[in-house]
Amino acid sequence: MEYKLLTIDLDDTLLREDLTISERNIKAIRAAVEKGVKVTLASGRATQSVHHYLDVLGLEIPVISYQGARIVDTETGEVMYKKELSLQDAMPILKYAEENNIHCNMYMNDTVYINEMTERGEFYRSLSQHVPMREVGKLSEFISDPATKILFIDEHEKLKEIKSELEKIVDEEVYIFFSKPYFLEFTNKFGTKGAAVRFLADHFRIKREETMAIGDTYNDISMIEYAGLGVCMSNGPKEVRNLADHVTRSNMEDGVAHAIEKFIL
Repeated sequence: MEYKLLTIDLDDTLLREDLTISERNIKAIRAAVEKGVKVTLASGRATQSVHHYLDVLGLEIPVISYQGARIVDTETGEVMYKKELSLQDAMPILKYAEENNIHCNMYMNDTVYINEMTERGEFYRSLSQHVPMREVGKLSEFISDPATKILFIDEHEKLKEIKSELEKIVDEEVYIFFSKPYFLEFTNKFGTKGAAVRFLADHFRIKREETMAIGDTYNDISMIEYAGLGVCMSNGPKEVRNLADHVTRSNMEDGVAHAIEKFIL
């Protein structure tokens, strides 16, 4: 099969532990582009943070950000795809965080809003340095526009309990999932990487079987399952590896490059 669209997750997939991209991965991606493959990134990060890595790779192509809640044409700035949480859908999530003292990030208009800076907030800021973060007090009182996504940060076992509780409270339009064991995220049910990859494939008139996606964890499942060839990193959870068509090497072993070399180059 000749693959024409390749979408790649960032954290724990393309990025090493120091948040850099290896030279081998860069070389493989550029070789795929030279062959005519459309290569883009699909990340839970805000668009600004993903844009930095597009620059590193030298890519000029619409990019998937906010877990798939947004696709932006980075050349023109046009928002091509946007699926957000309405105020009605966001409100019970924000109030739950306030009532239960959970660190909560609310993403609205390309800014991260928090109640107050906490140790967990500082940790998140260290991972996502290209996105402005503002302390605004109670988020339930501050929110004025639809939220691109909402993120809770806490211990995994506690977040598992929270997920079960909130699934009974929130509207069916809300998708709840783990992006990392300590990150519980909330998006519009159509704000997923799989839905975004489908949109891009249709936009470029590329068949589903001609798409390839590489990811590592739960928030990548939708695009791994949608793609004609879904690839999981060996450092991904067993449940995700079992759903993939192929398991490549880890993010510390140039797993992305290995997959590109095997199936595209």
